[in-house]
Amino acid sequence: MIDVAFSRLDPACRSASGRAVAVIDVIRATTTITMALHQGCAGVIPVRTLSEARAVARRLSRSALLAGERGAERAAGFELGNSPAEYGQERVQGKTIVLTTTNGTRTFQAASGAQVIIACSFLNVSAAARWLTGTGLDILIVCAGRHGRFCLEDVVGSGMLIDRLLNISERPIECSDAAGAAHQLFLTYRDDLLGMLQGCEWGREIIQKGFGADLEICAHVDLTDIVPVMRKDCLVAERT
Repeated sequence: MIDVAFSRLDPACRSASGRAVAVIDVIRATTTITMALHQGCAGVIPVRTLSEARAVARRLSRSALLAGERGAERAAGFELGNSPAEYGQERVQGKTIVLTTTNGTRTFQAASGAQVIIACSFLNVSAAARWLTGTGLDILIVCAGRHGRFCLEDVVGSGMLIDRLLNISERPIECSDAAGAAHQLFLTYRDDLLGMLQGCEWGREIIQKGFGADLEICAHVDLTDIVPVMRKDCLVAERT
């Protein structure tokens, strides 16, 4: 069974218990998390608030990098923002990143009752599908959305993940109405993902704020076989 929550405030999140949950925030948090782990960081700790991020980073001391944004801009005094382009190997290798974003990192808490939680983006969608299939669990895909509202790019990302799951599963898969709708939306945009990202509401704002180049990274499909998997409170890299 596959279901989709269209935002972190969707009532479907209440059904996360016992399921495998994939969190998707295409622009940009789960893309950035996947990129950071692909580039060799030790782990990413997603937190809700700026003050919590500072406290966790202080506790970890030299092993941590403080990262986060508000309104797409790097938070004042933070070492990194939420642009995947910032997370090069020379910057993040071996470090633990403490990350807070406006929507994406909060979404991991929304699904806290799940049996397992991963981060998915276009960058690792096929690897995420393989990993989820391997759990044998029912699947809930949680879109970060924006301030609790529907975001086109996250639902298209959900639909892409569902498409991969349907293609590789050796067992019949039942999709909820929400999952079926997400899959159909992906089929509409599958041939122009970058155009979809540039044309969606948040993508247009990202371009206006000077981060348009990030969308080209966010649109890259299957860059890596890394799956960020939540272990305790930290997302770590696993491969499929």
